[in-house]
Amino acid sequence: MAQTITHNIDDFLKGLDLYTRTKVPKAARVAIGRLGFDVAKKFVPDRMNMVFERPNQFTLKSLNYKVVSNYEVQLDFKKDAGKGNDPARYLYPSTVGGPAYETKFSRYLHAAGIAPSNRYPIPVKGNLAKNSYGKVSQGEYSKAWTGLSSSRPKRRQKKDLDSSLRFGQSKRRMTGFNPNANFRYFSIPDNRMMNTSFRQTNLFGLGDGIYRAKGRNDLQLLFTYAKSKPRTPRIFDYQSFVAKVVERRAEGTFRRAFKEALG
Repeated sequence: MAQTITHNIDDFLKGLDLYTRTKVPKAARVAIGRLGFDVAKKFVPDRMNMVFERPNQFTLKSLNYKVVSNYEVQLDFKKDAGKGNDPARYLYPSTVGGPAYETKFSRYLHAAGIAPSNRYPIPVKGNLAKNSYGKVSQGEYSKAWTGLSSSRPKRRQKKDLDSSLRFGQSKRRMTGFNPNANFRYFSIPDNRMMNTSFRQTNLFGLGDGIYRAKGRNDLQLLFTYAKSKPRTPRIFDYQSFVAKVVERRAEGTFRRAFKEALG
């Protein structure tokens, strides 16, 4: 929901003669543009760096500003960004507290009929490659996405299992597929198996999650499944923060612009 933040300059205008007052609109437009720039490109990114864990450049540069009149500047976060992850949506939960924004990967799992609607993938970071910000790399999500979508699961029997397959460093009997008759990525449960999810889980002896078979003898858990939608605390009180910046800096910014307008 859009909110309006105002700053009254009436006290400053008292006592100005008519000629001097003609400089006010130009000075106000310059001041409002500078204030919008400072909020969007300096103060809010600095605040993000304080409250978020290593935010990337896309997030830090996500706030736009636009001067729409001599006395008004609009601030808004980017919408309809590529890859289905626009900042206006994924930042919102952190400004109010509540259910976290559902990631593109999670939405894919539900739309593709893989994960039940009440299961949400949580990355096992120790088993996934990271980007320069310490977050799970986009490539890992893409690989899992492609692996899950390119091979449709089928019914399995005991004879399909490879008793030498290991989970991590510990050998376990009857815990995975023979890689010659199997795909690299699979999900437990997988709704594409219709009514066989319970049989699948018991047959493998594995907990719910998304797995990757590596070679013939190794299996990695890449994502666990949360049984409720993750929540995020209110850590980025964006509107209150911007209001404080405006209150603190608006008058000084206008006074400098007005002095410049007078020449």
